[in-house]
Amino acid sequence: MPTYFLTGANRGIGLEFVRQLAKDKSNNIIAGVRSKKGEIEELKELASNGNVHIIECDVSSADSISSLNFRVAEILSKSGDNLNYLFNVAGINATSSDTSLSIDPKSLHNHMDINVLGPAKIVETLQQYLARGAVVMNMTSGLGSLTVAKDMTKCCTYSISKAAQNMLTLHQARDLKRNHAIVICMDPGWVKTRMGGKGAMVEPEVSIEGMLEVIKGLKKEDTGKFYRFDGSQVPW
Repeated sequence: MPTYFLTGANRGIGLEFVRQLAKDKSNNIIAGVRSKKGEIEELKELASNGNVHIIECDVSSADSISSLNFRVAEILSKSGDNLNYLFNVAGINATSSDTSLSIDPKSLHNHMDINVLGPAKIVETLQQYLARGAVVMNMTSGLGSLTVAKDMTKCCTYSISKAAQNMLTLHQARDLKRNHAIVICMDPGWVKTRMGGKGAMVEPEVSIEGMLEVIKGLKKEDTGKFYRFDGSQVPW
């Protein structure tokens, strides 16, 4: 029974991951949401099938992340399994109109907390539950590529945080080699979600279907790579 843990499961890309994964009754899914008091009606409906477990995980809160240790352990103890997949999906792009000449310090701090420190601490907290050969996927963006930024600069604060997240991924890939884990960055494309906003071109179903296909085909030598949802590699 493959066991998945993911953040940001209540909407957008995270919710679509749960939708697709929950179709297979052999999948055990731990769905992290910022708050159980939020908009999680559809997620609750998916959880009624029995293979989706909803837990609170606010990636901006150190206390919330540290409590994952006990919440995840309780769920895993019932199945006797470890985590085969850990997806850091939750993230923000809250000040998309900023530029390098108009960065708001509070916004940058917030983006780094949620997009970088959150995924770092989640992996740190849950590393003990990773199965041998587990896959850790950090949801990033093509905007975090320095090569891409040479020709297209937008969403400055968000881009900076995603570039930092990419570097985090490389460090995690090296540090988790002893666990034989595979750690990658994944660009989902410009997906039609609330966060994607106007101009988004990729349907959520297409993006997630593609990402799952890439993830399930990974080999140990792929650790530390940067992929797009269609399987192509993104330049750093």
